[in-house]
Amino acid sequence: MYRIPILICTFLAGTQAIDLKITNLNSNKGALPCARICAGTTGQGTTRWYESGAPYYFVYTTVDMSECNFIGTPSITALVDGNSANWQATTSGVSTSGAHKSGFTVYLFGWVGIHSHPGQSGPTAAVANAGQWNVNWQAVGYIC
Repeated sequence: MYRIPILICTFLAGTQAIDLKITNLNSNKGALPCARICAGTTGQGTTRWYESGAPYYFVYTTVDMSECNFIGTPSITALVDGNSANWQATTSGVSTSGAHKSGFTVYLFGWVGIHSHPGQSGPTAAVANAGQWNVNWQAVGYIC
């Protein structure tokens, strides 16, 4: 006799309202039920870094977020993680560029001491790849 009300109360107590409000994007605004938070990583030990070469030395990698199914460019936050020297390259911040609904590119500038190009101040792809640098990211946008 008391089992049904207890189950209903337990179910209702276990649900939570999600409050998500997107105030500004660089793409079309959708309906609130269509808002999505999507997050991922490029993978420690699997991210491939490339370097720019002279005269500006920096490394970069692309991030694929096509599985998020955004309909426009979302708002993106990214950070770089790794096992070695990544903190030295990110002291000037992580720069994202070319963001679109399916991905973006991360550029890293900065001084990494003995890991820099001789006479220059940018990291090398060899250091980034050996240090297993990877990009952890989250994006907020619309899917309909």
